[in-house]
Amino acid sequence: APQRDGAALRVAIGMDEEHLAPVWHDFGRTPHLMAVGDTESGKTNLLKLIVRAIVGHYTPQEARILTVDFRRSLADAVPEEYRLGAAVSAQVLQELVAGAADALRQRLPGADITPARMRLADWWQGPRLFVLVDDYEMVGSGAMGHPLAPFFEFLALGHEVGLNLVVVRSATGASRSLSDQLMRRLDEANAPGLLLSCPPTEGYLFGNFKPRNLPPGRGHYFVRRKPVLIQTALLEEEPES
Repeated sequence: APQRDGAALRVAIGMDEEHLAPVWHDFGRTPHLMAVGDTESGKTNLLKLIVRAIVGHYTPQEARILTVDFRRSLADAVPEEYRLGAAVSAQVLQELVAGAADALRQRLPGADITPARMRLADWWQGPRLFVLVDDYEMVGSGAMGHPLAPFFEFLALGHEVGLNLVVVRSATGASRSLSDQLMRRLDEANAPGLLLSCPPTEGYLFGNFKPRNLPPGRGHYFVRRKPVLIQTALLEEEPES
């Protein structure tokens, strides 16, 4: 059976620079995460860090990973037994998202599910789904609408239906991107944000915060719009991207 609330995944995404303590992203409490940063700021490294945590915490029967990765930066990061699929083109993405959304729809709680059971998420069986989106700016909305739209109805119930979404995108045009359908919905669902190095000329992000040019891996982690300056963990075995 899948691991439930007592074993929700917590990832030490970095170190709080002021208190020198680990900064944890708790997928049980905040099931989604969005990150923005310049090239070489540590975005893909963050996704690889999360993959390593998933693999270390869950068995393949308890969690599967769907990567949206048009540049194929994550091609070798996810062990085969954990892969639900790798969307490397718009057509493949559409097919994988449609299939995953059909499975998630079967997990929506019925009228008989009490508030106490909501956190337990014990009325369905199967693996948790982690959707990791690299270079989100390349995905965009096409003529057929937003390619990740089938997931929208599940975002508010992420933990309860076993959906965790991590979206990273380039700093270029980032201030405009926060009005994007998906980013707006993640913000409404109180998804934390990680703002890595980003030119101040991009304007205000994550509320009224002015971005800064920072060293690789340095960034501000926002939970309910309160920024904490952190240094993200670096996977030493692979070069930064």
